[in-house]
Amino acid sequence: MPADRGRQGRKPAPPKRTAPRTPNSVPLRQRIAYLIASTCLIAYGGFGLYANDLYVPGRRGIGTHLHDEPALLMVGALLCGVLIMLSIVVDHYDQRDNEFRYRQFARRLKVLGLSLFGVSLVWHLASRLAN
Repeated sequence: MPADRGRQGRKPAPPKRTAPRTPNSVPLRQRIAYLIASTCLIAYGGFGLYANDLYVPGRRGIGTHLHDEPALLMVGALLCGVLIMLSIVVDHYDQRDNEFRYRQFARRLKVLGLSLFGVSLVWHLASRLAN
């Protein structure tokens, strides 16, 4: 029996509180903005996949057009952003004492989304250099 078997599947303990708990409160305007931005990102990514041409704007006006696998990875990164925004909206309505779980969820999705973003651009550049 492995020594760390008892640790498998255990959830991390919530942080110790020093003050009374107050649930998260996200202003209505911010919740609406997150819902609209999420809808727009889903539509943009879906249309980009449908057309097999996902445009990523550049900082100085010249952007990049992603096709095939890099576009699919970039849409995955967009979906990570959508899930983070939606988790903020859901957390507003969740009155349980689990805000730290939403922060963990957002942190992990942020790492995944940035990784997908980077891999997508590297894959695109590598495929352009190979041609």
